[in-house]
Amino acid sequence: MKRCTGLLMMIVMVACPADAPEARSRIAVDVGAQRPPTDEQQALRARIEQRYDVVPLTNGVALTPKTRAGDVRLIEISDTIAVNGVPVTGRELRDQVGADADAILRLSYLDADARRALFDALRPEVQQRPEVERPRPESEPALEAPSPATETRPRRARRSSGERVRIFGDVNVSEDEEVSGQVVAVIGSVRIDGEVGDQVVAVLGSVDLGPRAVVRGDVVTVGGRLRKAPGAQVRGAVTEVSLGDPGMRVHLSPWFDGWGPIHLFGGFGPVARLLGSTFRFVLLALLACVALVVARRSVEASAQRVTDNPVNTTLVGMVAWVLFAPVLFLTAFLLLVSFIGIPLLLLLPFAVLVLLLMALVGFSGTAYALGQWMRRRLGIGTVPAFVDVCLGILVILMPLLLGRLVALGGWPVSPFVFLLLATGLAVEFLAWSSGFGAVLANAFSRWQARRATRRPAATTPTATPGTSL
Repeated sequence: MKRCTGLLMMIVMVACPADAPEARSRIAVDVGAQRPPTDEQQALRARIEQRYDVVPLTNGVALTPKTRAGDVRLIEISDTIAVNGVPVTGRELRDQVGADADAILRLSYLDADARRALFDALRPEVQQRPEVERPRPESEPALEAPSPATETRPRRARRSSGERVRIFGDVNVSEDEEVSGQVVAVIGSVRIDGEVGDQVVAVLGSVDLGPRAVVRGDVVTVGGRLRKAPGAQVRGAVTEVSLGDPGMRVHLSPWFDGWGPIHLFGGFGPVARLLGSTFRFVLLALLACVALVVARRSVEASAQRVTDNPVNTTLVGMVAWVLFAPVLFLTAFLLLVSFIGIPLLLLLPFAVLVLLLMALVGFSGTAYALGQWMRRRLGIGTVPAFVDVCLGILVILMPLLLGRLVALGGWPVSPFVFLLLATGLAVEFLAWSSGFGAVLANAFSRWQARRATRRPAATTPTATPGTSL
């Protein structure tokens, strides 16, 4: 058979005129393509076509999976093997396609003509028209990966029915996940990389849609932003209710970046920041009332100390706050380097907690003193101590709350906002400092009093007759 084929090729080449090399090469290719593949190659082809759709390329073939498994979308076999356009080794190919790697590797061992003949030999159109000229490599279109917009609906490995709602937190839908109901986040953001069958809502948060995200309902953001990657699909309406600054957005510390003792809603607009400051006022009022119930005598003593000598207590508190971190670090270092002090490191967090509780008691005392002073200025009669504490905290946070309120006017009033917020932060720092200083001063006074009572009483000399003292 081989001799007959070789003789036929020689006759054809001699019969063609010398000025027709293209015709000779074309007929030679067609004759070579008619060589029937072996049984082993036919079995290889059947195995490949069972799992993949075969597309001819210029220098090889491309395989697209009939059933998506993992992230494999396209396998190109030429001089090298590339998965999704990235060349891979044999081990990487086995990790991505599993048992199909053996057949793909065997297919890559064939040369380009053998691969082309393997998949063209049994096609009826090739057998009926063997003389049809094959398209030139220059005119053969290159296979392109499907774009995200036209890609068929991907299969999701995980499917969850019902709604997914979270308060004070973020919600994430991964790429291989499908949620049949709604996805809602209150005071949190939503990240969608998979598919959602209903609407997506974020209140005081943003919505991020990945390149393979599919939302079949509406997308609503209140107080945040919608960030949609290329390829993301939204079948319903998109509604954005921005609570940020109108017009241009100004990023100036400290007020637009949320700098302060407690950082809340730093990434949102002035309405969210106003809500955060209001919540902080309520939280401080509750903690101060608890301190008044648990340690009423200490709170009242701190208030009396602040009223009698506010300057000294404020200076002591400021020095204590400045030295707090260095002293804490130095103490931990000394305990660490000493063999005996290592067990005492376990008590260090409790010591820090005690100091913070002392600061809270002192702040409550300062608020108590300010509330009494404001009540007398306003001519209000006697009220419970809790009212005085809450009134004092309101006085301390008043510049900060006014700054948050004025910030609703947008960027034109930003200078006034900066002035009010800077004043509010300074007043709050002074309040914490004076209260902490008052607690430390009271503790030092009690320590001196206990030390004085422990000293032995001095003996008084007795007078004897005939002697003068």
